[in-house]
Amino acid sequence: MTLTQRDDSLLQRHLDGELPADAAAAFAARLLVEPELARAVDAARAQRALLRTAAGSARQPSARFAAGVVAAARQLPTRQQLEQADLVATAIRVCRQVLVAAAIVAAVGALWHAGMIGPTRTDTLQASPGALEQDIHQLDIRIQSGAVPPPATERSR
Repeated sequence: MTLTQRDDSLLQRHLDGELPADAAAAFAARLLVEPELARAVDAARAQRALLRTAAGSARQPSARFAAGVVAAARQLPTRQQLEQADLVATAIRVCRQVLVAAAIVAAVGALWHAGMIGPTRTDTLQASPGALEQDIHQLDIRIQSGAVPPPATERSR
């Protein structure tokens, strides 16, 4: 027979003395008729005794060791020093972020000023050389026919 999880829980509660009187009596009756459960109780008792023996024979640390631990603990930073370090780290992080943002804005401004980004300029006219030649020729014809008076600088000549 393999112990169930419920039986194991009952066994531990029995050894701890936590079972109510009626449950303890029922468990004791089961121990009389179930040898495997009785062996499990004996094994658990032996294990507990072994652990108690091992815990009782633990060595105490030497005074020199304890003094070393206390000295090391005193060298650790205080809560206030840790909080100040956190504030400084946060301020440095924010300053870096602001610097990066300013560098990005400066770069975008330089590109804008150089005309590499931004709206296309609509205040300049550009014509193909052929169209320009044709317009100048038509203007010359109109000036020679008298339809358009010559510029003031040519009239004074």
